Amino acid sequence: MLIHSPAVGSMRSRTGRNPGGTARPLNRVIVPQSRRGDDRIRNSNGPGSTPVNGKQNRRNRPKTRTGRKKLLWSPTRLILFSLAMGLAGTLYLTHVFQTQGILREVQQLRREYERVARVHADVRRNYDRMTGPAEVYRRAGSLGMVSGGAADPVIIRED
Repeated sequence: MLIHSPAVGSMRSRTGRNPGGTARPLNRVIVPQSRRGDDRIRNSNGPGSTPVNGKQNRRNRPKTRTGRKKLLWSPTRLILFSLAMGLAGTLYLTHVFQTQGILREVQQLRREYERVARVHADVRRNYDRMTGPAEVYRRAGSLGMVSGGAADPVIIRED
């Protein structure tokens, strides 16, 4: 049975052979110059076929010789990755525990500072009370001293 391909403009059989007997693949169609801008060969098999440039689709990757798909992670790589993640987890937990220890120390120092600040405020209040003007006048009166008024009277000179 012969098929006429308008894109190619020649006759060929279903087996992919020209009437002259030369083998031609059925999955490639050469598009005439008027319909395309360059001399590329298009793939006509549809999805899942091998492109002309030889690259495979992601879904249709070739399987290994044993018929199984290639492993994404080799066992050695998986072990090294697990060790690295274990080391990273250990470092993270060490950091967390050290941070918690430092936080406890900072909180203890803050409590101690607040206690010392309260003691300082009490001592300062007692000192101000003992050296304030009211206390000085009271103690001076108990010693028999009398207020002399203003310490420096204003002197007016007439020249």
